[in-house]
Amino acid sequence: MAVGLVLIVASNIMGHYHGPFSIIATAVLPFIIVSAINYPLYKINFSVTVLWSCGVILLNDIFIRKFAGGTHDQVGKTVIMLFSLFALALCTITMLVYAYRIMPLNNSTILNQRRLYQFLTVILAGVATVIFYFKFLMQV
Repeated sequence: MAVGLVLIVASNIMGHYHGPFSIIATAVLPFIIVSAINYPLYKINFSVTVLWSCGVILLNDIFIRKFAGGTHDQVGKTVIMLFSLFALALCTITMLVYAYRIMPLNNSTILNQRRLYQFLTVILAGVATVIFYFKFLMQV
């Protein structure tokens, strides 16, 4: 978790001094954190990792808007929104794949229930992220 947070902060500090760096990284950086860096965390606690992953996307967007120059004009806000939604889509697809593949159990009935629970967790977290994004972050 700490590595992902450090990457987000470093990306936005770099974006503060070097223009569109963090805006362009918005589409890629959360995906790298959610898919590669957080991979071991999915095996420990899937639900908490999904919530953390959605938080990573929102946190990156907040940092871009506050510190990396994401509020200068409407075109910049729109580009940031599109890249953030693209990152959310990529991360949600990745988490759905992980919900299917990461299973510590061998019993097929329990396996299917667990898989369904993980799918629902990812979908509900994604919907909550989109609602939070459009309700609160679009006013920033």
